[in-house]
Amino acid sequence: MEKALYDTNVLIEAVKSRRKLEGHTTILNIVEFPRALELGLTVITPSLEDYLLAIKISQAMVQRGMPVPAVDAVVAAVAINRELTLVTRDKHFEWIKEEFGALKLQSV
Repeated sequence: MEKALYDTNVLIEAVKSRRKLEGHTTILNIVEFPRALELGLTVITPSLEDYLLAIKISQAMVQRGMPVPAVDAVVAAVAINRELTLVTRDKHFEWIKEEFGALKLQSV
């Protein structure tokens, strides 16, 4: 899927099962799981705009009583700002989507 942004849990599963992926991931996901480089995805380095949106996401989730990991806030911001579909198994992103409807999710 060309417009996909893969989260770490999907990257780990793809490497283990030798499954081919097409699309993107973030440098933060690569830091969490360096072997994801083997997948040949386009690696996105978050921009200032991504970090500013991540702060808004973090603040909103804390106010809702559902704090999310900082990396998840940044990954969600990258997906929203680039109109990519985030492919993940992580439930945190469903909470973020409830607050930020522009986040496109595909749960696997």
